Amino acid sequence: MGHNPNGARIAIFVVHSYAESFPVEALKKGTHLGNLMAMKVLKNEGGELRIRISGEDHTTLHVFRTHLNAHKDVDYCNYFSGHPDLDDPELYIRANKGKDPVKILKSVVKDAGKDFSSLSL
Repeated sequence: MGHNPNGARIAIFVVHSYAESFPVEALKKGTHLGNLMAMKVLKNEGGELRIRISGEDHTTLHVFRTHLNAHKDVDYCNYFSGHPDLDDPELYIRANKGKDPVKILKSVVKDAGKDFSSLSL
């Protein structure tokens, strides 16, 4: 556990690839993930998940949004980039009633990882 400037405890988890799953406990409000992708969960309640993703841009978030909106259990997904120099982008997911957005996100990340791992140059 680490501490942030305002005194709250922060759990740090290292994720070695996008396709590697992370513990569900890691997606509690206020936690951070990341080695390649640092995430802070801003909201995880009632079928809604909002995460801030540090160091990423439109390219990554567009992949997430496209895959998530194509998922049968997602009602709505979008990302918000804010100011390019001041704000980290946020990803918002609203799952269909009774569906867990964390499980959906984990599934989509795993599937997207498989899509990219099959590329050859």
